[in-house]
Amino acid sequence: MCGITGIYNYKGQKVDASLLENMTDILGHRGPDDSGIYIKNNIGLGHRRLSIIDLSPLGHQPMSNEDKTLQIVFNGEIYNFQEIRKVLENNGHKFKSKTDTEVILRSYEQWGINCVEKFNGMFAFAIFDQAKERLFLARDRMGEKPLYYYFDGNKFVFASEIKAILQDKSITRTIDNQGLVNYFTFGHSIAPDTIYKGIKKLLPAHYLIFRNGKIDIKKYWDSLPAGDSKDKGEEYYKQRIKELFENSVKERLISDVPLGVFLSGGIDSSSVVAMMAKNKVSPLKTFSVGFDLPGREFNELSDARIVAEYFKTDHNEIVLKESDLMGAVETLVYHFDEPFGDAAGFPVFFLSKFAKNNVTVALTGEGGDEIFGGYRRYAAEKNRQKLLFFNFISGNNLLKKTINSLPGFRKTKKFANSAGIKDDLKRYASWVSFFSDEMRNNLFKESLQEDPLKMYKQYFSESKLSDWLDKIMYLDQKIILPDAYLEKVDKTSMAFGLETRAPILDKNLVEFANSVPSKYKIKGFETKYIFKEAMKDFLPKQIINKKKHGFSVPTNIWFRGKLKDYLFEIIFDKKTKERGYFNYKYIEKIYESYQRGNQPLDSQFWLLLNFELWHRRFMDSPVKN
Repeated sequence: MCGITGIYNYKGQKVDASLLENMTDILGHRGPDDSGIYIKNNIGLGHRRLSIIDLSPLGHQPMSNEDKTLQIVFNGEIYNFQEIRKVLENNGHKFKSKTDTEVILRSYEQWGINCVEKFNGMFAFAIFDQAKERLFLARDRMGEKPLYYYFDGNKFVFASEIKAILQDKSITRTIDNQGLVNYFTFGHSIAPDTIYKGIKKLLPAHYLIFRNGKIDIKKYWDSLPAGDSKDKGEEYYKQRIKELFENSVKERLISDVPLGVFLSGGIDSSSVVAMMAKNKVSPLKTFSVGFDLPGREFNELSDARIVAEYFKTDHNEIVLKESDLMGAVETLVYHFDEPFGDAAGFPVFFLSKFAKNNVTVALTGEGGDEIFGGYRRYAAEKNRQKLLFFNFISGNNLLKKTINSLPGFRKTKKFANSAGIKDDLKRYASWVSFFSDEMRNNLFKESLQEDPLKMYKQYFSESKLSDWLDKIMYLDQKIILPDAYLEKVDKTSMAFGLETRAPILDKNLVEFANSVPSKYKIKGFETKYIFKEAMKDFLPKQIINKKKHGFSVPTNIWFRGKLKDYLFEIIFDKKTKERGYFNYKYIEKIYESYQRGNQPLDSQFWLLLNFELWHRRFMDSPVKN
């Protein structure tokens, strides 16, 4: 896992060495073990290395072939690199190192841009081909590794993080209205757009070729089910999931440095622990995070302990309180580069810092909900017509208004406001939105015409799926998984040079999971049915039978309690109010309603807080370490 950067001055201007060094150095947290720069006339590549496989100097990057006509910088891991290496050796290729980086380079020599189809892993890389005078960039299938770029008609700039691109002071920092609307609707950017005008994010499963001043972007893979769609029966799907999942975990145990696992106590991370134990990982180090509050709503440490005891792991816990958030929120903003609305980034940030003291690699349970049907909203959508009471509520404006005026009832209000929307796509998007269309229209001082559903509509149209559950799970795999959850894990873990690996997102497992009929994923109101069945022989019954419990952060308690003054001081600061983006009469209205307890609006105020802190760090002043 590393950080990569690059500059290609299309019209021939020499690369500014000091600029490239600054771009590379600012990513030092991603690669604390080594750094390297390659510059030749108008092309420059930079790399920060986190050494995981082949810790020797032979893994130094940028890496070149023998005649120096190819240069590569690479971030990530290729899990099937040894298999590919054997094929390449049989084709006459010779290797100097034991790295997967060199396998990518030789694969490009052998298969050209089609090499990307061979790789099973998480990656973002760039290869400069001197003979063809082109830059070839690629990103992994599910979007575990980020890759951003900028082109102004003269220079093409790319990096693992936006802050590296912003080291170029000639790049104007202007807010992109599409990015602004996306953020306040869904709490995160939606690729290819970012919050910055002109800076784009390469989509997962896509590659980019920059040549002769032109950008050509193509998709090389899709997670849509292919082949035989005949129902093969529950037992077949259960056994095949077991096989693929165990193999995926086994492949992700390859490392020349210590590794562990993030354990929440949920079915996904617990299953990762189970398969690591089955593969006799020793010592099996597990890491969990909770909050200094009573009850189970914000604390699953007891579930994590059940799993840790069951598998006799070397278990480690960290407990957070509101002062930890105050001390870390501005650092979090720095590492995300864009305003980021998932408050769970805060505990994952501390968990990563905690784990890094013991390991360099941590496996996670990311992706299980999106490919096996783990969200309650999936069950709600499948059974929507059966939920007559909620349909009655959603069709009765007076009753809905009454429910919305009651204190609390966050989930009931979300259902009442979403279930009755007749347009399928708009209804589903409402489940995962923070500021509704009405709220957003009131929030902004000036009307913004950008459509927050732009990419939702594109994927919705592309999917061509007839099953509604398959369709919405495909949407989540394309948007919320890479742009929110994987973004969160990458930025918080790499803040401390910790590599994370997600076995559930293995290419082969994802492809198979997407071919499993949805009736085996959501059975009645039970979510993730087939995955639970596949794992029930490996896990404690308490974990298999526990109710779905999303990872919640107690911002609602803190923003109305010990962090109330902090929130108020930032949101209603004179400088904040004078920026001119928002209608403050509306913000004051919803703030009063929130503090009275009528509306659970902590998520909306988290978005406003993060936007302002981001603006101060990235828009008001130069970005420095």
